[in-house]
Amino acid sequence: MIPERALWVRMPRFIGDALMIHQALAPLRAAGRPLVAWGPAPVVDLFEGSGTYAATVADAGRAGTWAMAGLLGRHRAAGVINLPRSTRGLLAGFLARTPLRVGWSEAGGRLLATQALPFKGRGDHQADRYRDLLGRAFPDLPAADSAPFRPREEAFVQAAALQRELGLEGPFVVLGLGSAAGVKRLGTPLWIDLITWLRAQRIAHVLLGGTFFEDLAQAEALRAAFPGIPDLCGKVPLPVSAALVSRAAVVVGNDSALAHLTAACHTPLVAVFGPTRPELTAPRGPQVTLLRNESLACLGCLLLQCPVPGHPCMEALDPALLRRAVAASLSLAGAP
Repeated sequence: MIPERALWVRMPRFIGDALMIHQALAPLRAAGRPLVAWGPAPVVDLFEGSGTYAATVADAGRAGTWAMAGLLGRHRAAGVINLPRSTRGLLAGFLARTPLRVGWSEAGGRLLATQALPFKGRGDHQADRYRDLLGRAFPDLPAADSAPFRPREEAFVQAAALQRELGLEGPFVVLGLGSAAGVKRLGTPLWIDLITWLRAQRIAHVLLGGTFFEDLAQAEALRAAFPGIPDLCGKVPLPVSAALVSRAAVVVGNDSALAHLTAACHTPLVAVFGPTRPELTAPRGPQVTLLRNESLACLGCLLLQCPVPGHPCMEALDPALLRRAVAASLSLAGAP
């Protein structure tokens, strides 16, 4: 049931951004404010039943702005928190005469929002921008750290069944192959080196990724190199991935939704960054280890196609550096 007078949180289509927004809302949760997660179906499905939102509302396709406004009006929303860059949520709140509308001032947002700040022109982390905007809208809220994210119980049941089926009963490492941008993926030789080391240490591991063609192609290459390797790429829904991640000893990956999910679950993470800038969007937390090929001057180029032969930021990382980081994270997690 959707409560009246709740704060409706507009979620973006990017999972990583949605998880950073979820973590930024910790002070509102601590204060007992009822929140409704509202947005694209694959995103809100992750939060459904997690106990962190009073309700979740998935978009019916690409809902029109008037339909969105009608939804807010029918449920007498107390406010719209619109942290994605799109102003559709703000416009819907404006049309519905929602009393509180929080968002960014660009693209007409200053005219639509009751509380706004600029997003552009800042060089700080995206999560800090969320914090500042929410602090402006709710100045009396005390600081609060985000609790570890846990998906709905059904996802844990499915994850436990998969662990038994794949022989992942003890501590295991999740190898996160996926990324929406191919330029952010680790090279297959690096994965082969790491898997060889994990097997020598008798540490269980599983491949995890999405349905992107490059995810599936890399998983196929690793299955050829290691016949019988547990592979869940493209095979489990996001809530089950969250449950697996929360039960893992360590997750290894790149700048991806899975990395942000790992940080939100407070699971030790080793993430390799190359073309993207960790100071702007990296997962945060004391259990997060970020690696980069620091010998390169082109790090953080933000290009979608690498002009350097061999794509060295993601292909030429020292494999020993990756192994050492994973070993340290396993020690942190108490795994052998």
